[in-house]
Amino acid sequence: MDKKYISNAFLQIQNSNVYSIFAWSQKKAEIILSKSWLLILEIFIEERSLEMAYEIFQAIKSDPIDQEVIETLNKYKQIIVNSESLLVFLSQNSLTLLGKGFRSFIEKQMEFELGSLSLKTHQILLGLFAEQKLEDDLNLINSLVEFTKVVKILESFGLLSPTKNSLDWGDLNRKVPICQAFGLTRGTPVDRYYLKKFIAEIKEQVNGKILEVGGTPKDKDFYQLNSGSSYQILNLEPGPGIDIVGDVHNPLVIAPESLDSVIIFNVLEHCYAPWIVVENIYKWLKNGGKCFAMVPNGIRVHATPVDYWRPLPDGMKFLFRNFSQQKLYVYGNPMSVIASYHGIATEELSEEELNNFHPDYPVATCIVAEK
Repeated sequence: MDKKYISNAFLQIQNSNVYSIFAWSQKKAEIILSKSWLLILEIFIEERSLEMAYEIFQAIKSDPIDQEVIETLNKYKQIIVNSESLLVFLSQNSLTLLGKGFRSFIEKQMEFELGSLSLKTHQILLGLFAEQKLEDDLNLINSLVEFTKVVKILESFGLLSPTKNSLDWGDLNRKVPICQAFGLTRGTPVDRYYLKKFIAEIKEQVNGKILEVGGTPKDKDFYQLNSGSSYQILNLEPGPGIDIVGDVHNPLVIAPESLDSVIIFNVLEHCYAPWIVVENIYKWLKNGGKCFAMVPNGIRVHATPVDYWRPLPDGMKFLFRNFSQQKLYVYGNPMSVIASYHGIATEELSEEELNNFHPDYPVATCIVAEK
């Protein structure tokens, strides 16, 4: 069955260019490069079929802007010229001017619907952004193959989506995870892949007198870090290879200013007061010492013995705010978040699928914080 599309975009003028803005997102705006992108987005407000959209594109691509479009846009000229926050919202059968940006979208103030005229002409965007920097490539697209390439670009940016009620959930249409053990029954859990990437980035910085919080000798083998001048493991429970038995919430467990490096991977989410833990680590480190921390974000609850928190990137920056320097490493995207929750293994995704980064969908947040 042919794939059906629907436009899903917020457009804004910035420095004489047209950009797609992502709602309440940390993702950078995507520049709209050409007139064909605008025309295709507007066609898919109404049309769903790729082939039919292409036919409409070919029929109108060389037409001058309709006089009714020009006259209608002139009515909103003051808003368009003077409003720095103006957004153009595209959705099913709708093209809306939002005079106060996302505030208009939520509060329904200064909303101006031009959908009916758009369905009639498909020229609102070309008229609205006629003065902006756009490649005039309309007459360069002369085949369905070329048209489809542009559609795929717009889809990859998230500006075209599958139509409502057309999603194919496939193997994800289930009420239980694919693997209940994080993906271990299928291969390597996704968060472990990102932890390994983080370790590769920071392993040369881990040195001197090292303390690992909440680890085991098996974890140490996985990290393959330099053991420094000494390497000790702190844990709540005694066991083989555990050097110090104690609670990381207790500042007296470790002598002040006695450590060069502290490793705390997949632990802070299990601490009832992670802010106290970070304060203790700060006390235990020498000046210039570093803490290397990782927390999972997109992962199932795992009460070992309890599971309190999912600190997000902003939360991690706040926890380590008293350190003189900090650098975040954030990993994940919508696909890897779903994989992580479902227990789909790393080996079932490509490197491109794993390494593609979207700031709104972290699977793992890591930090290097220097005292």
